[in-house]
Amino acid sequence: MATKRFASLTADEIEKKKMLINSKETIKSNQKAARLLKAYLKATDEDEQFEEYNSGKLNEVLGHFYMNARKQDGEHYKATSFENTRHALNRHLHGVPYSRKIDIIKDPEFCDANECFKAALAELKRLGKGSVDHHPVINETDRMKLYESIIMIPDAPEALLNKVQFDIRLYFCRRSQENMHGMTKSTFKVLNDPKTGLKYVAKCEDELTKNHRGNDRESTSGVMPEFPGSPYCPVKSYETYISKLHPLCTSLWQRPKESFNDDDTIWYCNSRLGEKHWQNS
Repeated sequence: MATKRFASLTADEIEKKKMLINSKETIKSNQKAARLLKAYLKATDEDEQFEEYNSGKLNEVLGHFYMNARKQDGEHYKATSFENTRHALNRHLHGVPYSRKIDIIKDPEFCDANECFKAALAELKRLGKGSVDHHPVINETDRMKLYESIIMIPDAPEALLNKVQFDIRLYFCRRSQENMHGMTKSTFKVLNDPKTGLKYVAKCEDELTKNHRGNDRESTSGVMPEFPGSPYCPVKSYETYISKLHPLCTSLWQRPKESFNDDDTIWYCNSRLGEKHWQNS
């Protein structure tokens, strides 16, 4: 009897082979994330079979899930666990038996959900729930002390510059002054959260920095949220700073004028801060 050149796998056998693509630990992680989302859906009286949702429904549900996810004791997740959960949900949807041809992280249909994810992630890091591999987030009391030491003269150009630089580093840059010198007026934008009505600052440009293309991504927290009523609100400071920059200079960081009046429309020179500033800051 002649040996068959080609195998004749059944549909079930093919599905079983597909399941071997991921390790047991990865599959366990995917299932854990799926159970978490299903538990949230059950608690909110939603259909637990999110794997069958269309993109619009899934986008809406994920947005609410990201903002409301908590551990069993009601505590927030750590940022790393939170990020891992989103990736695990994505793998769960891609895997058998669902094999969904969607990407909840990259597809534009999930833009709203991912904005909620970024906002929630920024809050976790502000609360000190960031990765243990990084310095802990500055607590509120210490941050107020820093602001008070930075803003020696209220509404002065140099004080405002220092305040906004501090905010940008706190929320977007974990590598000290790296890439600060290359930021322009178009690096960030102020947006409104339609669900809360609050403003937030988000990064516009690609997270890949000009000097670190490839696998080395600039590490950012995602967004800088508004704190209504606070004299140190980072969004209010940023908007004031942007409004006072010299219109002919594209750099985000401009040299403060040596003399100014509160009513002046321009507080900064048509000159970007030099390299010595970043070396000494």
